[in-house]
Amino acid sequence: MAIPDRHDTEHGPSSPDIGPSAWLGAAAWLEERICGVPVAGVLDVGPHHVCVGDSYDVHCAQIQRLAGGRLLLRLSTMLMIIPLLDSYAAPDTELNRWHHDDLFEDCTHGYLVTESASVIADLVMAWFRDRGGFSSPDELGYCTTTPKRLPHGGGMP
Repeated sequence: MAIPDRHDTEHGPSSPDIGPSAWLGAAAWLEERICGVPVAGVLDVGPHHVCVGDSYDVHCAQIQRLAGGRLLLRLSTMLMIIPLLDSYAAPDTELNRWHHDDLFEDCTHGYLVTESASVIADLVMAWFRDRGGFSSPDELGYCTTTPKRLPHGGGMP
């Protein structure tokens, strides 16, 4: 069994260019981070200047690693909590299809399950650039929550 371990936030790569190459570079950087997220781990993306208590109306993206090499991407215009899933396996979930079925009440723009970290990184950058109106990926912050194993006990005393 694993319990989440919240890590400090970080900023993405800094770039003097605010054009398309900056967004491409940020997507490549994000793809690398996604590939390093373990099963049950979560990578949150949002404006780096917003703190949890500041506002709930904010563009954000959340990537959670599922079993079998799958990834869950959720997009929202309000802060999201980490979903309590009944399993990290999703073998029967249709891949690369956008879902709008309100499975997650804090996920206002739906979710997608895919095996491609590249697709996720591109979608996240497009979400902030095109839907959120961010002028540069430098405005984004990232926070990783990784699973933590409970210690193995020696039985009851």
